[in-house]
Amino acid sequence: MIDPVVLMVCIALAAIIALSSAAPKWREPSRFRESLEAFALLPSFAVAPLSYLLPVLEAAGAIGLLFAGTRTPSACMLIVVFSGFALALAINVWRGHTDIDCGCSGLFASQADKTAPKSIGWWHAGRAAVLALLVASTLMPSTGRSLVWFDYVSAGACTLFAVAAWFTLDVLLVNLPKLDSLRNS
Repeated sequence: MIDPVVLMVCIALAAIIALSSAAPKWREPSRFRESLEAFALLPSFAVAPLSYLLPVLEAAGAIGLLFAGTRTPSACMLIVVFSGFALALAINVWRGHTDIDCGCSGLFASQADKTAPKSIGWWHAGRAAVLALLVASTLMPSTGRSLVWFDYVSAGACTLFAVAAWFTLDVLLVNLPKLDSLRNS
């Protein structure tokens, strides 16, 4: 059993992250398709359809998390998507194929970043796995305690803090290859 305030924070955080992850894939579908191709894990005929399907699944899953009636199927779908990303990243890191774009940090990427060095590592795989665990936590039953007004304030503040922490990690991971290239030059 999980406290309802913690559950609200997990649901809001997972939905915000999933929506913000889908947005850049819609904004630049060719860039995401190139990332999927670079993973070299899918047959060529599956790359283009998946490059359009995955952002739709992320967005639909994020919206579905917000409603109790669709939370379970939406969470299961997102767990599969994020676990698949974690597995694909881990396979590429394990085989030493780390000089690719993860396809997951597009929110803070810009057109100028296309010439910047790209790299994936265990941090990227871990981040995707943590996101799958976060979504899995939305499936836990909450305690039956009644909520008061301060619980909603607490949930809002905790959600804002968690979102800020998550996107700080995202910015650090986006800039990690740039820092490594500066260190090595």
